[in-house]
Amino acid sequence: MKTLKDKTAVVTGAGSGLGRSIALALAEAGTNVVVADIQSDTAEAVAREACSRGVRALAVTCDVSDRASVASLADKAYAEFGAVDILCNNAGISWRPYRSILDTKLDDWKFILGINLWGVLHGLDAFVPRMRRQEGEKHIVNMGSLAGIFPHEAHAPYSASKAAVVNLSEVIARELAPHNFGVTIVCPGAVKTNLGENTVRLRGEASAADDRQFEPVDTPMMERMASFALPSAEPVGVMVRNAILDNTMYLHTNSVPSDLVAERVHILFGPSTVGRTS
Repeated sequence: MKTLKDKTAVVTGAGSGLGRSIALALAEAGTNVVVADIQSDTAEAVAREACSRGVRALAVTCDVSDRASVASLADKAYAEFGAVDILCNNAGISWRPYRSILDTKLDDWKFILGINLWGVLHGLDAFVPRMRRQEGEKHIVNMGSLAGIFPHEAHAPYSASKAAVVNLSEVIARELAPHNFGVTIVCPGAVKTNLGENTVRLRGEASAADDRQFEPVDTPMMERMASFALPSAEPVGVMVRNAILDNTMYLHTNSVPSDLVAERVHILFGPSTVGRTS
């Protein structure tokens, strides 16, 4: 996009962490912001922070796993601002406690995919048709993860959900380009946020009632990611803002060691395969 001033952005999961960082970085560039979050108090707090940057902001309580809730978010955004130029499908959860596929229930998969994947799909469904009818440049930011590229042991549902978002985003980047959309796939590595705490809170009673004992699983990929973690979410908002301006497709927030990339390429295209027994 040539400029962000006087544009309007919708950011889901914007009450904390990466979403908050993105919303405030856009506000600093003169973008009006719809701050959507499942927690109304945090959404309102971030909206006030955005307004202090001299822009308009609207706080909306939204559960991205619920299609009707996201459709209502779109209605409120368009009613307030008349247009949405940037859609940031950021809301997501992690996976707690870490455990093997052997200790994973179908409800666990539904919980993760319902937010991390269906949350993105609901956002696209609610906003893209309206955005397409607008004149000028539009941009979509989808929150992937390095775990969607480098799958994490003990983290199968999360890695699978993010891999789906990554592949979906690559496809729509090509499909929507003729309609004046840019698409950015944000792939954070380890970043210090409250994602884990939010995940536990969202599980609520279901998590508290789960007294299963899980078999220990080695997590070498997570440990590797932790070795080049970002200490906070604060820099990510500016990275995303710049990626929108530059129409960058892939944004890796953390510097990925070249040997890890080479190892992944070898697994995907080399002569050996993970799990080979002979």
